[in-house]
Amino acid sequence: MEQDSSAIPLASGVVTRQIKVGGIPVTYHDAGRTEAGHPPIVLVHGSSGSTQGHFGFLFPMLAVRHRVISIDLANPVKPDEALEIEHIEEQVLAVMDDAAPGQKVTLLGFSLGAVVAASAAARYPDRIANLVLLAGWVKTDLKQTLFNRVWHALRKTNSPQLDDYTIYAAFGSPFLSSKTFADLAGGAAMPLDDFVDKQMELNSRVDISDLVPQIRATTLVIACTHDTMVPVHHCRALFGMIEDARYVEVVSGHAVVFERPAEVLRLVDNFARDPLAYPAGSIIPEIKP
Repeated sequence: MEQDSSAIPLASGVVTRQIKVGGIPVTYHDAGRTEAGHPPIVLVHGSSGSTQGHFGFLFPMLAVRHRVISIDLANPVKPDEALEIEHIEEQVLAVMDDAAPGQKVTLLGFSLGAVVAASAAARYPDRIANLVLLAGWVKTDLKQTLFNRVWHALRKTNSPQLDDYTIYAAFGSPFLSSKTFADLAGGAAMPLDDFVDKQMELNSRVDISDLVPQIRATTLVIACTHDTMVPVHHCRALFGMIEDARYVEVVSGHAVVFERPAEVLRLVDNFARDPLAYPAGSIIPEIKP
């Protein structure tokens, strides 16, 4: 992992740094302070995301009481190469080495980021003390495959309906029932580029079944009750396969970081401050909206 770090202030209390991983510039943002006995929190966004895109609320609010490090993933592969979990994992580990050398962390991943976080926790148990898996999954199933097939077909033809399809799948029905097209215009659908295409292709063939049972980190699994992209049975599988896991459902679609960011903040803040508040195997009561 080649690293060349330079600090660039982003805003008051937030520092943005850039390192090179395999020759590719990777940016991360660092804010807040580590409290005694509490590891820093590292955030890994999902497909098409970024710190601003997926953690625009969670990152600064967590930083009020925690040190938070959030990664903006970069495309590490050539146009004719496939993206693998290990490529993203390498960037996550490089940022951890640069920002918190020698420290264990609380690693939070959202969507594809949760898949990467689970893989990293299994493969590098000495690096990750606590783990938050938000809307993650173990193995892509037929429902997810069908979603991805239609997404790629619409993407290939540059269909204007791709935004509609993505919004339909990402948000829960109760959330959408309270919105109009005007409410969602200009920001609800994912940005599109070659890296997003590769992330979506990777989503279609995820299988970390052999790794998940090896996870020893104290884990919180957060599922979304109205999730179409990653239905709740996937999160329940994670919960059942991880020895030291507790589980909670949030009343939301897959885009929980937009629909219910305050609820995610409450759950992550409480877990980061006291990971053992609920014993392994606990199902944490959900809060109704």
